[in-house]
Amino acid sequence: MPKIVLVETVSTFRHMYAVEIKDEDPIEYALDDITAHVSFDVLGLQEFAQHHVDESIFSYREITEDEYLKMFDKENDYLKEWTAEQKKQFIHKPK
Repeated sequence: MPKIVLVETVSTFRHMYAVEIKDEDPIEYALDDITAHVSFDVLGLQEFAQHHVDESIFSYREITEDEYLKMFDKENDYLKEWTAEQKKQFIHKPK
């Protein structure tokens, strides 16, 4: 029987923002503004460019089909009504 390996990754993106500050303000004010807005999205701050930099493996481990199905339901609670066969379609099978 084939094994199922759960591989968790973290994606890194580079974002670019343009921030207008007062002439008398230090440039670092723009950094504070970005940090505060990204954390709280107070004013709908939007980046004007985005680029995917990398995807790094965070962790991996062997799991059972039952564990996979339980994780699938936990992470995608809006799809709990799907059949096991529908959920298993997301298991990648390299050729």
